[in-house]
Amino acid sequence: MSVRIVTDSTSDITPEEAYALGISIAPLKVIFGEDEYRDNIDITNEEFYQKLAASKELPTTTQPAVSDFISLYESAKEDELVVITISSKLSGTMQCATIAAESVPNKKIYIVDSELATLSLNILVRRAIQLRDQGLSGIEIAVKLDEEKKDIVLLASVDTLTYLQKGGRVSKAAAVAGGLLGIKPILTLSDGVIEVMGKERGNAKAHKFIRDTATGLGMPDFSRPCALGYTAKSENMEALRNTLGKEFCYDDMLIDSIGSAIGTHVGPGAAAYTYFKKR
Repeated sequence: MSVRIVTDSTSDITPEEAYALGISIAPLKVIFGEDEYRDNIDITNEEFYQKLAASKELPTTTQPAVSDFISLYESAKEDELVVITISSKLSGTMQCATIAAESVPNKKIYIVDSELATLSLNILVRRAIQLRDQGLSGIEIAVKLDEEKKDIVLLASVDTLTYLQKGGRVSKAAAVAGGLLGIKPILTLSDGVIEVMGKERGNAKAHKFIRDTATGLGMPDFSRPCALGYTAKSENMEALRNTLGKEFCYDDMLIDSIGSAIGTHVGPGAAAYTYFKKR
């Protein structure tokens, strides 16, 4: 029995990539004032960051409608679907996916709360594709993902505190002081939410912090996906890659542009690394 993998656009998998991978994407919506855009359909990541830089207020995002998921479920030729969503603590997307599944009784639908977002959700989806291509059933894939998502590490340095300040994550005084001192927060995902795990002065120290932290948490398992990502501009990501070196990165690994769901809060210039650690 064939399996269809479904995820949402916070995975930052483009429609073109989704078609090539044989998966389906439910788009979130990005709202600037009165203008609403379907993530990665009506607005590209490049256009999003241009608007973000020009906007005085942060945009908002909304989860896909229940009807969006129903349409994806009903249009799938496969009888089994594995739906992998952004962390339920960050978005109502999983709830919408679950409600939709109850309206499509003729398919076996397994919902996985990734407890992840953006780059790390991306590699979990790609792990699901590996398992699908190995011939696992929908329930087998869902069970494996629930187990293996605990192996995923996400570490990211942020170029500016401005957007975290706009979103109420830090005070204006802290953002100004951080800008003057060149402070770079290091973010991670813990129990499904974004946390600041450290602060360093300058990108070089921030990237070393990421490497040291990754070393302590566990080395990457290259038999499963890993990825580097960035917001708006890739220079800081390339510097992070150089710091991580061959122990953590290989030549043709996934490079991903991080979209609106996380980009709204961290702004341009963020650099991220995510991987499955060895057991």
